[in-house]
Amino acid sequence: MKKFLLLIAIIAILSGCGTTNELTCTTDNTVGNITSSTKYVIDYQGNDIKKIAITYDYRDDHKDGVGTGTDGTTSDDNTTNDNDIISGTIGEALDDVVDGTVDGILDIAGIKTRHNTRFGTYTNTNGFNTNIDVDNDTNYKVVYTYDLSKLSDTDINTFGINKNFATYKANLTNRGFTCK
Repeated sequence: MKKFLLLIAIIAILSGCGTTNELTCTTDNTVGNITSSTKYVIDYQGNDIKKIAITYDYRDDHKDGVGTGTDGTTSDDNTTNDNDIISGTIGEALDDVVDGTVDGILDIAGIKTRHNTRFGTYTNTNGFNTNIDVDNDTNYKVVYTYDLSKLSDTDINTFGINKNFATYKANLTNRGFTCK
């Protein structure tokens, strides 16, 4: 009997049974002076998602300083002629937090406020974690981790997560993410 159980265990290990795979999906968007990079890292087993880490990285590429208008002698350097205003479908392409409801000047402080407003109430939710990697005037990088083994079904629904890996991946690729 011991040999039979040992044989089953060896077969399970060699077949990859119980192993977790990882898929990374990314997209980059630049609107005005803000570049937004979004990365999903999905841990899954079979067709079940186990954990999702979402990284939002915003960089303000606005160039200003001596010789570009702040000294009062020259004009601001704004060759894009878009006034850094985000709205409509361009705003929706930026990411889930900075969406089509954005109708004003987009800056790092405003992005931080939108993240805090959207996710700040969930900071004590078991299975949800927030980690701010970079927080300064020109860069904001925040990572949200969803551990589906700890989140309740109600919380999973609240976050809009589909536990089916194939469906979740299809949703990301349909939104323009590149998955590898």
